[in-house]
Formats: sequence, structure tokens, C-alpha cells
Amino acid sequence: MKKIQILFLLIGFIQFSFAQEVKFGKVSKAELIEKFYDKDSSANAVILYRNQKTYIAISPASIDLITEVHERIKIYNKEAFDKATLLFTLSKDGNSKERVSKLKAYTFNLEGDKIKKVELEKDQIYKNEFSDYMDEFKFTMPEVKEGSVLDIKYKIISPFYFDVDEFRFQYDIPVRKLDAELRTPEGVNFNAISKGYLSFYPKRFSSRDASANIKVNVLSYSLEDIPALKEEIFVDNINNYRAGVVFELKSITMPGQRPIYYSKTWGDVAKIIGNTNDYINKLDKTKSFDDYLDALIVDDKDDINKMGTVFKYVKENVIWNGIDGKYFQKGIRRALKERKGNAADVNLTLVAMLRYVGLDANPLVISTRDNLVPFFPTLNRLNYVIAYVVINDKQYFLDATEEFSDINLLPIKDYNWKGILVDNNNMVWRNIRIKEPNMAVSQYIVNAKIDEEGVLEGDLKARYTNHSAYQFRKMYKDKNLEEFLIDKEEKLSNIEISDYKVENAETYKNYVSESFGFYKESFSDIVGDKMYIYPSVFFATLENPFKSEMREFPVDFGYPIKKIYMTNIEIPCTYMVISIPKPIILQLPNNLGEFKFSSKLIGNKITLAMSLEIKKPIIGSNMYPYLKEFFNQMINKQKEQVKLKKIE
Repeated sequence: MKKIQILFLLIGFIQFSFAQEVKFGKVSKAELIEKFYDKDSSANAVILYRNQKTYIAISPASIDLITEVHERIKIYNKEAFDKATLLFTLSKDGNSKERVSKLKAYTFNLEGDKIKKVELEKDQIYKNEFSDYMDEFKFTMPEVKEGSVLDIKYKIISPFYFDVDEFRFQYDIPVRKLDAELRTPEGVNFNAISKGYLSFYPKRFSSRDASANIKVNVLSYSLEDIPALKEEIFVDNINNYRAGVVFELKSITMPGQRPIYYSKTWGDVAKIIGNTNDYINKLDKTKSFDDYLDALIVDDKDDINKMGTVFKYVKENVIWNGIDGKYFQKGIRRALKERKGNAADVNLTLVAMLRYVGLDANPLVISTRDNLVPFFPTLNRLNYVIAYVVINDKQYFLDATEEFSDINLLPIKDYNWKGILVDNNNMVWRNIRIKEPNMAVSQYIVNAKIDEEGVLEGDLKARYTNHSAYQFRKMYKDKNLEEFLIDKEEKLSNIEISDYKVENAETYKNYVSESFGFYKESFSDIVGDKMYIYPSVFFATLENPFKSEMREFPVDFGYPIKKIYMTNIEIPCTYMVISIPKPIILQLPNNLGEFKFSSKLIGNKITLAMSLEIKKPIIGSNMYPYLKEFFNQMINKQKEQVKLKKIE
């Protein structure tokens, strides 16, 4: 790398200037008068124009990655006032920091027949340290009103000159016109991978920079009328589907220098990580572990038990500080001493301790869901590490950062495509698909009776396993009991809950159970001598979550789901049943899911058995029409009533 830097310094100062199609600081009356976006009248705002130029600038003092942006935004109504606030997250590493430079911004309003121009002042800009690796730069445009046009221009200077950020072409508001360009000196080669559901193609050409007399390669993108990227329910990370381009350095080939090639395969990526000091030296500094572990496993010969003991110990003694990472922030010894650390401190300590007790354990480096799916072999887009253990040819995945995770029951954020195995001891570096989560089962048993006034009273017992238990525990922990019960009463058709009990919610092992009594007035409809009741009681799904006609993105439930309901309702002896819903079985294609419903009358009791099963955590968009209709029919069945008639 030192040779490359010297070469760049010899090249001298490179600076590119670009002509912009829209002149900054000059807004027309037509833009201010505009009342709506003609391609999407529902849009609350639109990006009228965005121009981004990214290039490497070299001077005798530094090499920087420069990104120049000019963005013009039209605000149609107050629902888009949040677009007047811009937040930049700036990376840093020690003394190397990204910074914002040459920020100029104006708010334009039409007052009568005159255009009023208000400049963003320096005292309206806020900077703060967000973490050890990130700063925040934030401002809100002044005097924003319905109809305002915001014109913003800035430059981001980054010392991480080979770390080109994703070019984003799609936002949560439409874009009328967008131009983006990446310029790199010849010999500095990047992979450029398009993502999202829009079709676009770059122009590729070379030009000569007259000031330095060198050749530069240009990737230029130009798009118009880009639709808004709208959130949909059950999406893993909407940014995975955002139109744009991701970049990663592929190689540096300079005349007279030996070519340097960067990650080409996932094995190459794993080797790069494995060759860092954290994974070669720090990971196996385990001399002090006898103070922690020997007494815990002294008589234990079973590897599964050892794994569970070490996992429990790390969860209880190294608390995650909320910061992701594939490299140590503090290191094993300091993390154990301070009882806190980032994700790598926690899970690499776990790996080291598992190795100490004799298990085949290694780091598995991943990209979490909030960090996007890696679209090609990449080092920069991996942000997290978990533990991977093999015992008797069986795979085990462990993440000790969260209180309620368990062996092979990871936090939802970890289930994101594959992990990169770094096994330096056996010289194995490859990608491994993370084990799909087991079925999360929720079981409910209801015994109730309804009186002549239509009042429902009874009790419920429930049991949750796997991620159903995990989610219950997280929800239960975050609220006090009173708030928790208020929420539950509202979700269950405003019933009144009494004698609430929950078991095993404070630990991460095994299932959670809950039970309570309930009371519900006006549960049924009484019309003359007829009474109508819903046998699904308060479990019915009343609204289809899938409303749009078409869907571009896969439906991600997070994990396979199974919900089982058994309901017994005792009806008043003064009434008789005259109709009851018929049984039904609904199935999704390819064995993706199933809904079963059956009801019968035994004496004066109505017995309902109902179950919903989603067998795959992710269902492709090609199956969306079937999924939507599946939910429609399920909801219609749950809305069917039992019809009673008063006995004369």
C-alpha cells in the first residue's frame, strides 16, 4: 500500500470539475407554483434534481475520496416537512475522519409574486459524536412551508479513498431527474453491481485529466422519473431492494508496479479477515481462561453440555454494548474485565472459550439484516460475527449478544443469507449457509362460556416455543406489567384480563407459558330471538396485511410460524345451535403454508380447532397472489358466525 501511495503522490494533484445541468441557487417560479408531482399525485414531496459526483482527489498532502452533491427538493405539503432535515453519518477510525465541506443550502418560498430566498446559517448545523466509529452531521432547513423548494449543495471528504459508498437512486419520495458519476484513475478498478428492481445501465468511457495528464475511467448514470420506494409489510430490509449501485475495490494495476488483487471469492474475503491480528493472535490468547472455566466444566464430558455452559457464561459476563463489529473493540481480556464489549468482543470471546474447552469452534462473519445482503464477495459489507460449532457433524450457530438468544436460535437480524467461515487452524475459508430457524409454535387453549346477555367469560392458557418465545420475552421485558396487560387487552378485542400469570419469561431456555382469566361484554350480537357469536373469539385476523395488487419484494416472515387454537365455548342452556361454520383446509402452493378450520357441537359446547402454518420464512414475490388470496379466504372463514336461537 505504501508503494501505491508514493505512486499517487508522484502523480500529483488531481481535481475534477463538473458542469451541472441545474444551476444551484436559481429556482424558478414554476417549481414553486407546482402543486403535485405529475407521475405520482400521492407524493408529499419530490426530488426535482439530484447530481452526485464521486472521485479520488490526490494532493501532496493527502489522498481523499470526494463526493459532491447538489439536491433540489420540492415540498408539496406538511406531511413532507421531515424532508427538510438532513442527517449524515460520517465514518471515522482514530484520527481519520470523514467530514462535510462547503455546505450551502437555501429554502425558496413564493410570497406574492416574489421569490424569497432564505439561507441555512452555521448555527443551525449540529455535529455530535455518535460512537467510536461514527459522527453525525445534521441540519434542518429554515422557514419550510407547503410549496417550498429546498436547494442543497455539499461536499463529503473521506480519507477512506477506496471505500466508495453505495450510489442510491431510489428514495421514499419520487425523483424527477438524477445524475451520478464515479471517476477513478486508470488502474484503480472497482466492481460495480446494480441492485433493486429498476432497469438502468451506465455509460462507460475514459477521458484524460489535463491537469495531471493521466487517464481516468468514468461510470456515468442518468435516470428520470424514478418511483418512490415504498415500505411493504414483511420485508427483511427495504434497502436490499432500493435501486442503486454498490462498489468494492477489485484491483490496482499501475504501470511498473506489481498488480494487487483484492477479494475475488468468499474464500479470499475469509482469508483477509483471518489474516488480521484479531483472528491470528488475539483470538487464541486464552491463558487466563482457567480462572473462569475450569471449575464450570471439570466433571462434564458431554460436548453439548460444555457448549451450553460456555454459552451461558459469556451471555452473563460479557454484555453487548449495542455496537456491531467483526473485529475487537476491546479484546478478550479487557471485555471480560469490563464485562462489556461490541459484537466481536462478545462472540469472539465465546469462540475462544469454546475452543479452550475442546470444541471445534470458529468465527462466522456475517452481514446483519440492517446492513444489507452482500451482493458479491465483499469485505466492507460484513459487519458482524457469530460463533460456529461442529459437534458430531452437526452444525450449531451461537450469538451471545442478546439476552434471549439460544443455541441455534439467533436474533432475527442474524438470519441474512450466509456467513463466512474463518477457520485458520484448519486453513478452511468459505461461506456457509446459516441454519434456517426452527418452526416457532404458539399454542392457545380457551375454555369459556357465554350467558344470555352475550357476555363471554373464561380462561386462556398459551405456550410459546423457539422464536415465538424469544419475541414474547423481548416484548414482556420491555414493559412493566400494567403497560403489558393494557396492550394485550387492546389487541384481544378489548377484553378484561384477570389473574395473569407467566412462566419462564426471564430466561432464554425452553418455552414460555402464560395464563389468565378474561371477561368480555357484548361479545355476541343478539337480534330478537337470535344470537350470533364468533367461534374464533379474539384470535381472528380481521384485516389482510397484504393489500397491494402486486408485490415486487419477497415476503419475509422472519421464521416459520405455526399457530394452534383450541376453543371450547359453553352456550346458554336457553339457546340452541341452528348453524355452525363448515370445516375447511386451505393450502399454499409448493407446501408453503396451510390453514385448517373445523368446528363441532358437543352437547351445549361449541368446539373449535384452528391452525395457521407458514412453513418457509421467505416466500417469493411470484407466490404473492396466492398468499394474498390465502389470507383473504382465511379471514373470511374466521368471520363466519355460529347462529343460535332461543328455545321457546
